[in-house]
Amino acid sequence: MKPGISAIVIAYNQRELLQKCLASLTGWVNEIVVVDLQSTEDIASVAKKYHAVYKKIPRVEVVEQIRQKTTSFAKHEFILFLDPDEEIPKSLSIEFAKIAQSGIADYVSTPRKNVVFGKWLEASRWWPDYQVRFFRHDAVTWPTILHAQPQLSGRELRLPPQVKTAIMHQNYISLDEWFEKNRRYAKTDALARIISKLPFTLTDAMGLSISELVSRFFAGKGYKDGLHGLMLGILQSFYYFLVYAYYWESKKFASLESAQTVRAFPRSWFSHGLSEIMHWDTGKTTFVKKIKTKLVRRMLS
Repeated sequence: MKPGISAIVIAYNQRELLQKCLASLTGWVNEIVVVDLQSTEDIASVAKKYHAVYKKIPRVEVVEQIRQKTTSFAKHEFILFLDPDEEIPKSLSIEFAKIAQSGIADYVSTPRKNVVFGKWLEASRWWPDYQVRFFRHDAVTWPTILHAQPQLSGRELRLPPQVKTAIMHQNYISLDEWFEKNRRYAKTDALARIISKLPFTLTDAMGLSISELVSRFFAGKGYKDGLHGLMLGILQSFYYFLVYAYYWESKKFASLESAQTVRAFPRSWFSHGLSEIMHWDTGKTTFVKKIKTKLVRRMLS
């Protein structure tokens, strides 16, 4: 491998965002590689504009399925992975360049600033959202499973949670984008559960769904993000029922649950949700105290 940095951007459409992404790489990386997943937009001309190596490969539903494969396109010792909706600010590019030159680390855990529906989410477990995107060629192995963590080896450098050295992520510009992406994610997630042959029940989906909402809103202090924090908690909670629906579809819409489970679901949902709220709401808010009082009265009546 040659000394220096190869930046790899895997793209499916998002032409305008891709231009901003590549512009943030110009002048400090040694090589830019644009991997096009059969886009319907003209990605080749954008790659050419920024003097990037252009590779077109068959489309996949989620980037994890081909991320490891694309590392073979890099000619330089250090690799930077980005998505088209991500950018590297100037101060972070300086840090990466120093690390590559000094060789003080084999991989870097980098904070990521998520802008969702036009707002930077500073809570809700969306910050600092550490990512390993900059690494020595052989220090990281990427799994093909959705949202799985990479296998790491060697020396880590963890950057402080500061905006100036954070990857900028224009995450979910619209509701349509959220539904389109999460439909693909849910379908892939359901397929992985089918392949694993591990059972996935309505109760499992309910538990994951409620935990997602309550832990983001309370433990993750999502309320500090206002309506954005609440609505995104609800959307992320809905995701697990979408996974279950695709899992059900793969079973030919068979009767996977007993009549008793289906009938008891609303009560189970409320009971499990309340227990999660009581667990995470460590502030002992008036809301929780009122709920507890009502439950006690109901049980005694």
